[in-house]
Amino acid sequence: MSPKLAAAAALLVGGLALTACSSSAAPAPGRAAQPPSSAAATGGGAPSTGGAPSDGGSASTGGSSTGGSSTGGSSTGGSSSTGGGNPTASAVGSTTGGSSGTGGSTAAPSAAECTASQLTVAQTNPSVGAGQYYSTLTFTNTSGHTCSLTGYPGVSYVPQANGQSGNPAARTGDPYRTVTLAPGGTAHAAFHDANGVSGYDPGQCALAPATGLKVYPPDQRTALFLPWQTEHCTGPSIHAATIGPITG
Repeated sequence: MSPKLAAAAALLVGGLALTACSSSAAPAPGRAAQPPSSAAATGGGAPSTGGAPSDGGSASTGGSSTGGSSTGGSSTGGSSSTGGGNPTASAVGSTTGGSSGTGGSTAAPSAAECTASQLTVAQTNPSVGAGQYYSTLTFTNTSGHTCSLTGYPGVSYVPQANGQSGNPAARTGDPYRTVTLAPGGTAHAAFHDANGVSGYDPGQCALAPATGLKVYPPDQRTALFLPWQTEHCTGPSIHAATIGPITG
């Protein structure tokens, strides 16, 4: 073979090799039909779960229903502190906030304790028998506000001169509860004392006149005065008077 023919044969072989390489790099059918930006355009965001469709063809499955609205928009990307763009997420935020506010208020506060200035006191249902005296101290809420009484009032006799006569009434020890008084409402406490000397030794009793009772509402340091001309034992060893708790 002449040199020219050999050169022509070499060129022919090289051309065939280049044609074979170009054919092997061609895309497989159906793989490059969608442009790379189609998933983002259809899904509306960065598809964190299904950005590239698994079947290689439909971007609506991976981009819109999974990546865009249900996962990317509502749970992750769309909800923000200002409710930015997802009505559902915004509504949930509002409901949660309202719920926590409601939970903070567990119960209505109880009424404030009644002060002496809100009350009057009277002695009702007096009875005498077998050397004993019984009555009921009735408290009335004369204010325009609801208030409450809890526990025992303090009761002592007032002598003709100011001060305290004898020992104060002892508590009975009965259980008690809070009594709420609406304006005009009443509460009660049972009062008991010996009637005069009763069964006491006259020297120990030291019977003396009194002008009334000094009555302290529970937890108060200002007393109400209940006029009552009577006599009672004032001896230091005598504890004849008793007072029960406030009842409704």
